Amino acid sequence: MKLLILGGTSDAITLCKLALAQYEVIYSVKGHVRAPQLPCEIHSGGFGGVEGLIEFLQQQHIDCLLDATHPYAVNMSHHAQLAAKHCSLPCFHYLRPAWQPQKNDRWIFFQEMAQLTPMLDQNEKNSARLLFTIGLLSPEFISQKNPQQHYIVRSAIATNTKQTNTMRWIESIGPFTLEDERKLFKRHQIEALISKNSGGKSVEAKIQVAREKNLPVYMLERPVFQSEYPILYSITDMLLAL
Repeated sequence: MKLLILGGTSDAITLCKLALAQYEVIYSVKGHVRAPQLPCEIHSGGFGGVEGLIEFLQQQHIDCLLDATHPYAVNMSHHAQLAAKHCSLPCFHYLRPAWQPQKNDRWIFFQEMAQLTPMLDQNEKNSARLLFTIGLLSPEFISQKNPQQHYIVRSAIATNTKQTNTMRWIESIGPFTLEDERKLFKRHQIEALISKNSGGKSVEAKIQVAREKNLPVYMLERPVFQSEYPILYSITDMLLAL
C-alpha cells in the first residue's frame, strides 16, 4: 500500500518513520519549514489546491491519504477530505490533543486576531513586552499596534517587515527546550505570551515558562474542523486504522 502523508509537524515525522516499516510512503511538506531527513520521497511546496492534490494522488497511485498537518491548517485538511472523496480513497486525519490549562494558569482565550488588539490594550500596560508565537503578523494587525507596546515575534518564516525599537522579529523553528525558553523570556523581559493551542511537546516549553512566571497567556482557540473521514488523536490509532 502506498501512503501520502500530509506533514509539517513532529507528529507527522514520527508517523512517517513508523509507517515506513510496512508501507511505501511519500511525505509532503508545504515548504515554509525545513524538509525533514526521511528515507522516503519528499514532496515540498504544496499541490496547488484541491485540483492539484487530486492530480498528485492519481499520478502517484496513492492508496491512502493521511492528514497529519498542524491543528490550525484546516484549509489543507479540508482539501485532503475533498481530494480523497473525489478519488474514492480512504483518508484519516490526525489531531493531536490540545494543551489543557493547569492550576494557576492565566489563559485568556480569543477566536480571531481582530479580537486580540483591544484585549491587549485593555489588559496590558502601554509598555508591555509581548511575545508572539502564532506565526507572522499581518500588516493589518501591525497597523493597529499600540506604539508603546513591544512586540517580539517568533516565527519559522522570515519576514521583510522592518524592525523597530518596539518591533523585533525572531526567525526560529522548534523544538524548543525549557532552558532555551527561559533564557528567551529573560533576555526580552517578556510580560505576556500570545500562542496557538498547538498541543504536543515540541513547543510546549513556552507555556511552562509562562506558568513559572505567572504571566498571562493569550491563547488563540483552535478552529473547528469536521470531516466525513475518521479523526484520530494518537499516532498508534492512526497506524492501526490502516
